[in-house]
Amino acid sequence: GATLPPPSCPSHLDIASSGLKRPAMAQPSGSGLDGQDDPAAWIRGLGIEALLLEALTSHDRECGLAGIAKAGPSAAREAVAALGIADLIAKAVDALPPAPLAETVASPPPLFPTLSCSFSDVASEQATAGGGPFRDVTRGVAARAPLTINARSAESFETELFVGRCLLLLRPARREEDVFYSERLFDGRSRGLEMQVQGRFKRRPSGTVYLGGEVTERMQLGLVTRGLSKLILQLLVKFNPPGMHYSFGDREGRMLPHIVLPLWRAVDRLVASPPGTAPPELGVPLDESEAARSARKGGASLGEWDPSFTYSFSFNTGYIDLPHWKLHRLPMRDVYLSSFWSDSDLRLVVYEDAPGGGHAWRANRYALCVRITHSPAGGGGSRRQSSSRRLAAAAAARASENDVGDEADGEGGEGNSAALAASSAALAAAGAATLGVTLPHAEPAS
Repeated sequence: GATLPPPSCPSHLDIASSGLKRPAMAQPSGSGLDGQDDPAAWIRGLGIEALLLEALTSHDRECGLAGIAKAGPSAAREAVAALGIADLIAKAVDALPPAPLAETVASPPPLFPTLSCSFSDVASEQATAGGGPFRDVTRGVAARAPLTINARSAESFETELFVGRCLLLLRPARREEDVFYSERLFDGRSRGLEMQVQGRFKRRPSGTVYLGGEVTERMQLGLVTRGLSKLILQLLVKFNPPGMHYSFGDREGRMLPHIVLPLWRAVDRLVASPPGTAPPELGVPLDESEAARSARKGGASLGEWDPSFTYSFSFNTGYIDLPHWKLHRLPMRDVYLSSFWSDSDLRLVVYEDAPGGGHAWRANRYALCVRITHSPAGGGGSRRQSSSRRLAAAAAARASENDVGDEADGEGGEGNSAALAASSAALAAAGAATLGVTLPHAEPAS
């Protein structure tokens, strides 16, 4: 853990002439150590460990790669920087010839039997008449098209605001179930879910464009859930940029329970491709530089969207396990989403908040709406939760009638009552983890 003095390193590593090939897990040219969850594993995967240690002969080898390997991701990155070899590694890797991925022929995507996924026909949903619960009002509206989880190529969609392609990628239970995306995306990283979108706006948005999660039923929370919700909301407010908006939902069905953040700041990676330039490949990490990423997330802008540009963006998280419908790897025990949502579906959404619309689902101008339904046919935890969740939801509903008002929503992490904070936090616990919002890691990347 001690800071290492700069070594007397050679001016270059002659890797290009060593016969080594760029390994399958290497990042696109020019990315170097940027975005690596585990720099030590990345260096090993490049096959340059021996050459690197040879270049560090002026140091105790335990302070070289072995020391880096023992450190956590952030400490490892600092160690590499302290050794003065970050640029050296990046340049050496760029000199390597590209190697094909081991699985060059795409195998069929794995099955996720507990999940079904589709693009929602939001225009038809919004055109339905009457008020009341969202599920009842929109019962007769069919999905626009299915969305294959871990599809081998991005699937097309179009709404009134956006036309593009989308990938929803989940880490398989075992690596061999999906070597294709394990090699390209999951190996050496802690993420369990990544969503990638690429396309263009059909017009210039006039309001803020949000990214987030909605659930399809008004939430009912009891006293125990309220306490847990407060804790999680405090974490979300502390570790995320301003602009977060959330709601518990209302009795009239005007507003769905949701948590959203400005897309410009919320996405993990974003690449804007001007006309005449090729957009980046999907299915691998998007290559946004760390400098551009930091400026985007730390700036005051909420995004300038040009309809002539192609936008590619991704978000990921390691905290949600959709096949088992739970949050995990939190600094607490696993939390089943049905304890917050009962039988509700999850909608991953991108929308423009219409002026005066107040995040009401009929007023939102959706660029994307992916609906995910869970059927607890497998997995002991989900099955046990399913057997009692209707009774639990009914009991929570009776208890919460005395605790929570008809409607609860907030902005910037500030609620208007303790009950509001509880309600919003429960949604935050489940919905925001889906968006890849920042939470402190409780374990190293895996």
